[in-house]
Amino acid sequence: MADNTDIEVLGDLLGQSDAIANLLRGRSVFENAYAAFRAEDAKKFQSVLERAQLQIHCHRICHWIRTKECVFLCLELAGPPVAATGLDPRVLAKAIVRLGEDEKLVRRVADVLVKRDRDGFQEILKQLEIQPYAHLFCHWLCTIRYRLVCRWICHVGAIDRPVLWTELQSAARAISVLVKDEKAFRDAVIASTAGDSAKLGAAITRAQLGLRCHWVCEFFCSWRCVLVCLTLARPYPFELIEGRAQIKEAREFAVALVKLAENPTDLLRFSAAVGTGNADAWTALIKQYRFERFALQLCHWICGWRCGRFCRLVCVNIDYHPWFTHIGDFSITGDISVATGRTVGPRGGHGGPDFGFFGSMSLRGFCPKRDPAHPAELMAYRFLFQPAGAAQPTPIGPGFVAEVLVGTRYTLWNGDPNTLQTVRIRGTGPTPTPPTPTADPTPPDHFIVPDADGWVLVDQSALDDAFSGYLMGFNSAAAILPNGAAATGVAAGTAVPVADQKNGVDCAIIFQATRVGTIAAVNGGAAPDYTNQIGKVRINNWGQVALLDLLQFHTAGGTPCSPLSSDLDIEYTVDHELIRDWSIGLSTAAPGVALTSPPPPPSTARGGAGTHHENITGWPTCSYTVTLSTRRRLTDGLNDDPHLPTPKTFCIGRSVRLRPA
Repeated sequence: MADNTDIEVLGDLLGQSDAIANLLRGRSVFENAYAAFRAEDAKKFQSVLERAQLQIHCHRICHWIRTKECVFLCLELAGPPVAATGLDPRVLAKAIVRLGEDEKLVRRVADVLVKRDRDGFQEILKQLEIQPYAHLFCHWLCTIRYRLVCRWICHVGAIDRPVLWTELQSAARAISVLVKDEKAFRDAVIASTAGDSAKLGAAITRAQLGLRCHWVCEFFCSWRCVLVCLTLARPYPFELIEGRAQIKEAREFAVALVKLAENPTDLLRFSAAVGTGNADAWTALIKQYRFERFALQLCHWICGWRCGRFCRLVCVNIDYHPWFTHIGDFSITGDISVATGRTVGPRGGHGGPDFGFFGSMSLRGFCPKRDPAHPAELMAYRFLFQPAGAAQPTPIGPGFVAEVLVGTRYTLWNGDPNTLQTVRIRGTGPTPTPPTPTADPTPPDHFIVPDADGWVLVDQSALDDAFSGYLMGFNSAAAILPNGAAATGVAAGTAVPVADQKNGVDCAIIFQATRVGTIAAVNGGAAPDYTNQIGKVRINNWGQVALLDLLQFHTAGGTPCSPLSSDLDIEYTVDHELIRDWSIGLSTAAPGVALTSPPPPPSTARGGAGTHHENITGWPTCSYTVTLSTRRRLTDGLNDDPHLPTPKTFCIGRSVRLRPA
């Protein structure tokens, strides 16, 4: 594949050949290690390597064995390969999607692999209708299975034993996301065929698969290796070797590779022939070394290493991948329901369950100073929001920004170029660099204001290698209109008509990060280097309806200044789409007085309305306050909606005019 340097791949091949050479030196060490691998006996495998003082080479040795085993396994399960022409990766991908959707089937596939059940494998091929894709399907399955085996037996005791069927299901689900995005899948096929790591990475990123990139790249690499190797090895016999003879043949292949590694120039030529699919060059080398019976496995050995290098270019180091991760304390991938856009539970003792969002929302994530795929290029990022029904997303630009702290940086102050300065993002008033001198001993905060399209350039003077944590404040009340006071036109005690009830909005929040030099292209519609999003967040900035009155204040000639004597009728109306709780309480200096059975909150899903009666004939002469307390089921990610008290004061007794002394 063109983006992999042949020298780097050669180094991998020579390093593994050296490890295998050491494995061959001890008596029966090779055979014992191979048998332990087949049995997936981690302790025995480690014991064999320990006695031979080869623990440091565990991954290289295991990688070589697993490559060899896949050749054996797929010849057993899929039979002699047929011409691999006219095959469409989408057909296999769709079959894998079906596999991922059927837990019973994926468990059966895992069992078939472990038991090397040829009849069972053929039945699965028939069920998925992919008989012509037998070797392609088998190699993909085998690659995943033995990747897990090597992880396990080289880290025994350090990790839990991986579960094959769940890994197959996870890989299938990642592929299903790409399959659903027809353009992304088409672009991925073209990029993979051309060996263009940058374009394949871009297609995977556009499909929101950055975190699952390795599964997608593994699929395309497996596909390419099978097609290339079946083509290059087709002139040579595919001998089916069975039982213990397989380990004997594997040793013979290992000896041949160690001898080949003594001629690095020729090994490099073999690798180049695999990378370009050059059949003439390959054939000449095979004849020169008399490797006819090893042609298929030699190709897979080389192609496996080339794929490893290729996927490291395709899948950016997760540690430096730009991401949008949280709204306040809430993870966008686990703490917010995909179906409702509301929280699935509390975080940090607040915000759930089933809370919507409101106010100034703190958007958290990570964006490095420089592009991890292009270390010389500086990075910028932005957020966009798209309410349900909107044709296009809108950047969170200056008018929609709430202030957040993003970090600390070095700046020039009083002649010291290494003075620490707080860095914040807000919607107005950018500050210069260096800051304007004053007599203060410490510099003022540095404020970054996003440009009109929402872009923030990651400050190269900031501490660490990235902005990590709060990346943007989103003033959702300014961005999503209408909102505000929920005027109803009804009096306290009357339910709010359905036509007057106010509801929130489902909104997508999209994160984009890209190289500074590509901002203009992204503004023009090109894909950013990195993007992810939360597809639905329920945002509601409507105030709750909280109406409270006393019947005696507006009937029979009464006013709010009229003292009461026998009856108290509390009229209340509460309404909000996401009402958390509400209550009616009484406060007074009079001893022993309380409301009898006040309305239980809530009376309806949105609140409640009605009149609560109290016989106050026996209440002492005093002043009293009735309070309606309401609270919405809303959070900004860090703080929840507080209680809103609505009071009404009345008195019991006669009005007495006091004369001056």
